[in-house]
Amino acid sequence: MLRPLFFFLVPIFSVTVCFAGGVVKDTAPMPDVLQESAAAPAPAAVSTSVFSLGAMADEKYDRGIALMYRLEFDKAEEQFREIIKVDTANPAGYFALAALSWWRYSQNFDVQADFKDLELEFMRNADTTIKVCEERLKKKQALDQTYFFMGSAYGLKGRWYAVQRRWFKAYVNGNKGRKLLGKAVKENPELYDAYLGLGIFDYFADTLPGALKIPALLFVRGDRVRGISEVKLAQDKGRFFSLEARLFLVEILTRHEKNYTAALEETEKLKAGDPSNLFFRLGEILTLIHAQDWQRALDECGKFLADYRNKPSPGITQQLSLIYLSAGDSCLALNKPKEAAVWYTGGIADTNFPKKGWITYCYLRRGQAMDMLGKRAEAVMDYKTVLARDNFWDSGEYAEDGISKAVDFKEAYRQLIED
Repeated sequence: MLRPLFFFLVPIFSVTVCFAGGVVKDTAPMPDVLQESAAAPAPAAVSTSVFSLGAMADEKYDRGIALMYRLEFDKAEEQFREIIKVDTANPAGYFALAALSWWRYSQNFDVQADFKDLELEFMRNADTTIKVCEERLKKKQALDQTYFFMGSAYGLKGRWYAVQRRWFKAYVNGNKGRKLLGKAVKENPELYDAYLGLGIFDYFADTLPGALKIPALLFVRGDRVRGISEVKLAQDKGRFFSLEARLFLVEILTRHEKNYTAALEETEKLKAGDPSNLFFRLGEILTLIHAQDWQRALDECGKFLADYRNKPSPGITQQLSLIYLSAGDSCLALNKPKEAAVWYTGGIADTNFPKKGWITYCYLRRGQAMDMLGKRAEAVMDYKTVLARDNFWDSGEYAEDGISKAVDFKEAYRQLIED
C-alpha cells in the first residue's frame, strides 16, 4: 500500500475542480525564508501578476496560507477572519475558511469519525463565498476575481462530494467551477491562478475517464498535456496559488506520470521556500516511498524525527505515526524485518492519536515483520489487533490473509509497492 501524497493526505488549497481528487488548499507563493521565531511567518513577495485583493488582504492571505502549510490552523484562521472583518463583501476570506475546514478534515482522513460539524462549517463558508460572489456579479464588480472565487468555491464543493463518492453532485459542482474559471481568464488572461483549476480538470478528465464515467457520458473532454501546461502556468506566474500548483505537480508526477526524478526536484523547491516546514519534508518522504528509494526514505525519516524532537511542530504531530510507518516499510523493503519491527513499535507507542489508520498499518506491518522473523505467535497477535480496529485501506483483509498464511518477504514487498 503506497502512501497518498499531498493530493490526498493534505489536499490542495485553491481552485481544484471535482475530479481533481485534491481540493482547495493553497494560495500564494511561500516566502523564501520563514523566520524561526514564534512570530507569524512573513508574507510572500508580491509577484508580477495583476491579481490583488488589496494591500491588507494580500498580506493576510499570504500569511494565513504560510501558516496553513505549516498546519497551524488556528493561527491561519485568525488571518483569514481579519480579511472578512475589514470587508464582509470580499469572497476571499470566506473561501479561505472553507479551504481551512478541508485541511482540518484532511488530517484525519484515516480516522473513522463523525465530521458533521466540520462539514457544516465547510459548506457554510463555501456557500457564503458563492453568495457574496453572486452579489458582486449583480453589481458587475471585479468580474475576474468574482468568477475566480465563485468557481473555486464550486470546485471545492465538488471535491467534498467526490470524497463521499456522490459522483453526480461532484460533477455538477466541479463543472460549474470549471466554467466560471473559464470566465475569469476570459475577463483577465493574466489571472494566472485560475489556470490551476482549469489544468486540474483538464488533466483528470483526460486521464481518469475509466474511473469517473460521468464526464465521458456528458461529453466533457480533457487534455492531459494542456492540463499540465496550465498547472505550470499557474505555478510560474500565479499570485496566490503557485505553491498549490507545485504540490499538484508533485502529486501527478509521482502517482500518475511516474516521473520520480521530476517530482523530487519539485519537493526540493518546496523545501527551499520554507526549510523548517516539516509538512514539505513529509511530502518528500512519501515521494521517496513511491520511488522505492528505500534507503534515502529511511534516512530522511530519521532526520525528520530528530528535527521534530529538537523543535516540535504541533501541526505535524497527528502524522508522526506515518513517519514511523514509512521508516518501518523502508526497512521491510530492504529485508531488515528486525529493524522494521522497532520502527513500527515506535509508531504505535509514540502517538497521541491511537485511532489513526497509520497505527493500524503499523500493527499489520509489524505482524508481517514478525512472520519474516519466524515469530508466528507474535505475528498472529498483531493481525488480530488489526481486525479489532477500524478497517483502513483493506487492513482487515490483509490481516485475515496473514492469519491464514504466514507472510514472507516476497508477499510483504508486493504489498508495499501495491498502488
